[in-house]
Amino acid sequence: MSTFYTTLEVGEQATPEEIRRAYRRLVLLTHPDRTPDPAAHERYLAINAAYDVLSQPARRQLYDAALAIRRRPPDPSATLPPQAAPTRAQAEVRHRRAAAARRGPAPDPYAAVYARYAPWGRWFCRLMLLFCGLLLLDFCWTREYPREPVQSVERHTLSSRRSGSVTYYTIRTPHVSFRNYDYNWEVGTPLTIRASALFGQVRATAISGQPLERADETTVYGNFVFAPVLLLLMAALGARKRSSSGLALNCGVGCVLLLIVILYFMRSA
Repeated sequence: MSTFYTTLEVGEQATPEEIRRAYRRLVLLTHPDRTPDPAAHERYLAINAAYDVLSQPARRQLYDAALAIRRRPPDPSATLPPQAAPTRAQAEVRHRRAAAARRGPAPDPYAAVYARYAPWGRWFCRLMLLFCGLLLLDFCWTREYPREPVQSVERHTLSSRRSGSVTYYTIRTPHVSFRNYDYNWEVGTPLTIRASALFGQVRATAISGQPLERADETTVYGNFVFAPVLLLLMAALGARKRSSSGLALNCGVGCVLLLIVILYFMRSA
């Protein structure tokens, strides 16, 4: 145990004169003006702190008493105060906790529901994988209608506090219907329309004889393409045989919600 006496390299029975001589000798060896060693500087500070206590009789006496207390061995006869016996309620609580620990963790109350409906979730996820394949085929396979007459035009106005009023037109032809924000074509106007072959999603339009222009991007192939991508990822995750019952069911429910969103935008396009 390091003490102020060991710091000054003297015995605990050293006289004040011996302490003073040891202090002067060590200070000359460790003073910052004599050596740049950081360790010597730390020792210099410790030597001064030790001498500040041992050079004063009253403080040295208190320090010696503290040392004696620190070195005193613990009393083996000392015992902790007796604890009060547990009450009946506390004993019952401990008994229940011990019984619960032996039984293990409590069963999941929804495990039976997951196990019952998980096959339906996996089946629906696999069906959505097929649907995503059809969407990809529909995206790549387009059909062009060279002279498609306009049969009807419906004007719609949406109002909001942020963007104000927005007007768009729903245009119907013999083969497709689509939304347009820029043109209000009259009934009978011949159009050239390029649309997807399976679901009739309009990709480009123009008056017959003019260059085609991209149609409204508010579709599952435009601004909302994230919906089919998310549907594909969720369906692939839930269709795996190794997926847990809870994951399969949750992915199935998520696919239902995404399918509703996709069908809405495909219907309103």
